[in-house]
Order: sequence, then C-alpha cells, then structure tokens
Amino acid sequence: MMGNEAIHSEIKYPSWTDYRKKNGLDPLGMQNSSVNLYQRYLPGISNVTLRMRYYGLYAWLCRTYALSEPSDNPEDWKRFVRRAEALYALIAHHTGNQNGVAGILWAGNAYEEATGRTIDIAAAADPGSETAYLKQAWGAYGAAYGSQLFAIGIFWESPEHVIPVPSNTVGDRLAQAFSEELGDVAELFVDVIGRGVVMRDELDRLTPIVPSEIGLTGDERALYQEILLTPLDPGDLGAVSRRQSLLLVLNIAGLLGREPDVEEVRWILYAGQDQQDHPLVLSDPELERQRQRWWVYHANDLCHIALETLLKFTLDTLAAYPSGLALNRLIPLCVDRMLEDVDSIPATWSDLLDQVQLAANAYTDEDELAEWALSTAIMKNAGRGDETECPPETVWCAVLLLATLHRRVRDEDHPVEDELERFTSEAFQTLLTETYFLDANSESPFKHVLAKLIEHRVLRRHLWVAARKFQHGDYTFLIESDEGRIRLREKDGPALTNPRLGPAITFLKDIHLISGQGLTDYGAEALRNP
Repeated sequence: MMGNEAIHSEIKYPSWTDYRKKNGLDPLGMQNSSVNLYQRYLPGISNVTLRMRYYGLYAWLCRTYALSEPSDNPEDWKRFVRRAEALYALIAHHTGNQNGVAGILWAGNAYEEATGRTIDIAAAADPGSETAYLKQAWGAYGAAYGSQLFAIGIFWESPEHVIPVPSNTVGDRLAQAFSEELGDVAELFVDVIGRGVVMRDELDRLTPIVPSEIGLTGDERALYQEILLTPLDPGDLGAVSRRQSLLLVLNIAGLLGREPDVEEVRWILYAGQDQQDHPLVLSDPELERQRQRWWVYHANDLCHIALETLLKFTLDTLAAYPSGLALNRLIPLCVDRMLEDVDSIPATWSDLLDQVQLAANAYTDEDELAEWALSTAIMKNAGRGDETECPPETVWCAVLLLATLHRRVRDEDHPVEDELERFTSEAFQTLLTETYFLDANSESPFKHVLAKLIEHRVLRRHLWVAARKFQHGDYTFLIESDEGRIRLREKDGPALTNPRLGPAITFLKDIHLISGQGLTDYGAEALRNP
C-alpha cells in the first residue's frame, strides 16, 4: 500500500491549463472588500509608493522632459524615466540609510562591481537588459507611482499625446519647488541622465536629492503638506478622506508621544484607545466619523481572518485523508475536532452571543477574549502552509472572534451598512453578509451553524472564488471535488490586508510632521489648524 505522501505526489494537475502555485490570493474572496475600503480612505498613496519625495521627483522630471525633449514618443519618455530612477538608486546607495528606493539592490551591486571612475546607468535602464535595475518595463513609475500621481492631482493627461504633464494646480508648482530646492544639483542630475554614465565623485554632489533630504523649510516641504492635508477642491471626496486619515495618524502620534507603527494605528482606530486605555480624543466630529470608517475596515479584516482560519483548520483536517472525504463526513469531523476542548458547548449561535463578554478595550493585552488577543492567537498559531497545523483551540478563537464581531455590529453604533452595503454582488463576502447569515441562523443548533459555516461560507465559497479566478488564468484551487469526494491540493490560511498606513506614516515623517518623539512642531500645528 502506498503511503500518504506517495499518493499525494501522484496527483496530476490539469493538462488544459498552466499550473502556477500561488499563495495569499484571497481564497474566500473577502479581502477584496477590505482593499476597496482602504483605497477610498487613502487615495493617492499605495503600498508601493514608499517615499514622498518621489512625487516631487516625477513632477520635476515630467516638466524637465517637456522643456528639454521634443519627442512625444512614449519610448523616449520611458528611457528618460528609467535612467533617472537608476541614477536615483545609485545616489541613494552611495548616501546610505535610504529605505524605499526602487532599484537599490542593483545599485549596490553596480557600485561594488564598477572598476573605473564611472558607473553606467544607460545599460541598466534599457528594458530587457540582463543588468536592468528593475525588470518592470516602466520602472517604479509604472509599477507604483504613475497611477497615484494622477490620483493625487500632480499629473494630468495631455489631450495631445500619451505622455503626462504636470497639473497647473499643483504639479507645476511642485516641479518648480523641487528644482529650486536642489539648485545646481538638478542641472547635474539631468546632465547625467543625458550622457548615461555618472562619475563616482558626482554622487557626492547629488546627495541632496535623496528621499530623506527634504528641507525643514522651503516651498517643497510645504507643498507636500498641502497636497496631503489641504484638498484643492473641498468637493473632492477622495482628497478629503485622505486628509482625514492622515490627521488620524497624526492624532495617534500625539497620543503615543512617538512614531506609531501600522498595527498600532489600525488597532487604536478600531478600539478608540491605546493598549494602556488612553483614549484617542478627537474634537472634530468629521475625524470621529472617519475613525468609525476605519473601524469597519478593521472589523471586516478580522471577519475574514476568522473564516480563513476555519478554512485552514478544514484543510489541515483533510490533509490526513489523501484520497479525500465526502462532505457529509468531512464537515462533522471538523466540527467535532473544533469542539473537542470546549468546556461548555452553546445550544445555539444566539446562546454564544449572549455568553460573549465584550472587552471594554478591544486592544488590551490583559483580556484573552479581547479582539486583539483573539486575532493575535490566530495569526500566531493558525499557519498558512504545511509547516503549521491549526489546532482546535485556535479555530475556537476564530469562532469567538466571529461572535464578538457579530455582537459589536448588533449592539454598537458603527457605520457597517453605510460602508459595506455597496458590496452587494455575489463577488463580495463581507462582515455585513456574514452577520446577515449568522442572524438568519442564530436559533439553529450550534453544531448545525458551524457545519453551515464550513460548508457554505468556507468550502463552497472557496470553490466559487477559485473558479472565477480560473476564468482569468489563475489556478488557485486549494481543494478539488472529484466523484463526491473533497481532496486537498494546497493550503492557505488567514492573512490581514495591508491598508497603506505604512507609506502614510513614512510620508508624514519625510515631510517632518512626525518624528521618533511623536508630533513635531509642524505636526502639532497641522492638528491645530486642519
């Protein structure tokens, strides 16, 4: 008889598609609503726009190209941008301590391998080059910053050609301020782009252009703050939302008295206080409303990690049966395993809700049933692959987290419907759809509710999501159904989304609103005069 490992190794992938193993691809289709939310709360910033000064660099490059290059051929603009980015990476490596710069690994190698007084950037900037600083055809501009430059209003599309132009509202002003801040350095930078090589001693002279060198005074820093915190059009809802989100981050820096990290920001926005029970006091009702929107985002994220934990537990259970199991055997097995260490099993889901005691501070580390403690236990122990098996006590944490979220939605005043009712198609499964489902089944026997969660909200949902992705060429099935049996293919587990808060914090540091000690004078002034 063949062992489990041998049987599993003989499973053949479909011959009519290219199989590509992918992890973290939203196996239940729930992360997409969270992504949609944070995109609306922080437009103009993304998870790959890592430094604020790139916005000024591109505005200046765009204007410089328009004034010095007669060609409106996109390939010429691409070459210009790629040379600029490669040079920028070399300067950043030479200067040191410059995080978030595209091509920095290439720059380190190129710097060390160059034997003469010059370093070639032209060859590294050619798309397809074996020594390319970045593989993406349009570099960091195309992969990260281009779309955000349009979203934030620095770039406009030209009706005459496909090459963008700086907007006359803020783009031209930023390009001019960037140029004035650099002085002769700007002229040298353009000269190096043109000749395609840089002298080693020129890198010292070019140091003022790196991301960390935004001046404390001057128009460049002030314009960045205006772009982030002062919407040009009060009717621009995206700009207003970005401003409010960044002001919330500044308030949290003031509360903590130091630079916050991403986890602290999202949890303080959710709990309304820090881990020491110090409240986040917001005098502006509009900021409190924005905090509540972030509450919905974070609660929605917690909801999907709870269900993704049920998925991981089910996949781990299925792994012991290489030939697969029928659903009517798999689901009861999972439910029994899930409850094997539970002291008192509720009669119904409604009974569990009545037993749940909501923590006064969801972010506390002193209450093991607070959302922070439950989610921390899940993320620590559930795992995402074969190396970690989700234990019954961890999946029970997921059930308790789901019940806690249900109670918060039912008993507290949060704008859940306002923020999530737009996700009404079957493509979306959200905190709102799941609380509707649980409401509809609240008086059913508890084991029956768990079985329906696993079958309909996890397994069948995953198969539907994977089938939709397969239509676009991605094979993301974690399980397969074959002759009445469910068989394991791969494993995946809970993953929180990344809500752009890391770059947002960095931007506020880059323009001197936040420091290691919390709010700077500029930051405090921004809160006093929003």
